Amino acid sequence: MILQWLKKKSLERKGLSCGKTRRQDKDTDWRDWFEQSAAARWLMLGAFFAVLMRIGLWASEAPAYEIFVLTVLILTLFLFLLPLSSKEVWKSNQLLLLTMLCLVINLAVNKYIFLYTNVTKITGEQIPMLLLPSALAPMLLTILISPAAGFITAFILSVSGMLFIGADPGVFLSSLITGLTAAQLSQHIRRRADILMAGVKISLVGLACALLLGGVLDLGNANSIPNKTLFLVSQGVLAIVLGVLTSFIVAAVLPVFEWLFDRITDISWVELADLKHPLLKQLAEEAPGTYHHSLNVANLAESAAEAIGANPTQCRVCAYFHDIGKLDKPQYFTENVIPGQDPHAQLTPSMSALVIISHVKDGIDLALKHGLRQPIIDVIKEHHGTSLVYYFYKRALQQQQDAREGGKILRLREEDIPEVDPRSFSYPGPIPQTKESAIVSLADAVESASRSLKNPTAQRVENLVREVIKSRVQEGQLDESQLSFNEISLITKRLIFTLKNMLHARPEYPAKPKKDQDPAARAKDKNPQPAKAAPAAAAPAAPAN
Repeated sequence: MILQWLKKKSLERKGLSCGKTRRQDKDTDWRDWFEQSAAARWLMLGAFFAVLMRIGLWASEAPAYEIFVLTVLILTLFLFLLPLSSKEVWKSNQLLLLTMLCLVINLAVNKYIFLYTNVTKITGEQIPMLLLPSALAPMLLTILISPAAGFITAFILSVSGMLFIGADPGVFLSSLITGLTAAQLSQHIRRRADILMAGVKISLVGLACALLLGGVLDLGNANSIPNKTLFLVSQGVLAIVLGVLTSFIVAAVLPVFEWLFDRITDISWVELADLKHPLLKQLAEEAPGTYHHSLNVANLAESAAEAIGANPTQCRVCAYFHDIGKLDKPQYFTENVIPGQDPHAQLTPSMSALVIISHVKDGIDLALKHGLRQPIIDVIKEHHGTSLVYYFYKRALQQQQDAREGGKILRLREEDIPEVDPRSFSYPGPIPQTKESAIVSLADAVESASRSLKNPTAQRVENLVREVIKSRVQEGQLDESQLSFNEISLITKRLIFTLKNMLHARPEYPAKPKKDQDPAARAKDKNPQPAKAAPAAAAPAAPAN
């Protein structure tokens, strides 16, 4: 850092630097170190074991060695099942930390309620602890990570609760059913109101578990009818309150966990899809052609993502912002060029390519300035991969060929004719690293190419889409995107279907028959006016003096 600062100051003194620094995306920060650190993973697992054992020892009459054995059992089960059920969590230290943190917090809350709350004493009878908030961690992790993470957490939480809180199998079954239900209901949450609705449904499941597994309707006890009624009503109210309270807690802490662990939920993606964002409004005003192109790419990308089970809302949002770098020089891009004007006419092919390629760096700069999320910035960097700006590359090759032909006449040497370096006409990359980024890249290429179709028939659209995607595959632009050949085939079919609908021409309607005309028009047809005489030919002009 110091050497770079000194170098920059030296250039400023020589007049070779303006003193300004372009914003740069920080690829190597503490998060990247944490993700790749084996020491951090062992430290997390050790802390997880220690916290689990501390919760087990909390107000427990069992000897320490027994709690130690139970903790080893829980940790072994967790480490065995996690790689099988959720590889995404297992490969990421950050997601592993999030999973363990939610699990121990939920387990600690359950044990606190079991030990210190007085809500279980009604009419002098102890209500079985079947109404613990076991849906909290599964619900959070399903929204933040994936349903698989929620399911495995529900199971581990149920086993831990049975071993550390109560050995009653009813507690295990109730906790497991409630947790699995929470994970199932939280899979498709897109609005904050959906969290509340999921909480209500979870409360009903918890109530059913309490009634079926808690023995509250045991007809053999000697309690009076009023006490038994109060007993039943109290459990029902507690189940409803607990489910709704869980949803409120999840809604409250969700933004905090998103910020701490750099996660983006479907709720946040829906909020980011607002077209009133300042950058999108500026794009609509200053580069309307690019704005319209981005909307078309968003429709194509969303449809293709739905076909393979990727995140459609993420693809839509990233497509909105993928070309914001064109705001710096919008007039140099085809979709914004005024007919009859060619801003590249006065530029060399290499300079034109440089202007086109620079929209990637300019887009990253604007994204960082406006605080856009990392997946959006990644798509801005990756949507062209390392592909060629083919139009200007071919123009440069043609100029080189013309120079060679002229050089033969002028007897120029071959080395006097400059070579055309493909690297000068290539985007810097990287190529798409995720399925969503690859989908936006393909949708962008297909939509741009479709503008060249003069007569977009169904067969021409299909041939175009297949040719564009085939070219991207052969160039290796999708090698790191995690897309399978089957998924690429599904994307191709969906892009063909959607693009056909987008380019579908409105049929030409036939002329209105005369019998449907109004009476005045029919009368005019029956009595046509005589044609006017042609004007006399103009007199020849007088000779100039």
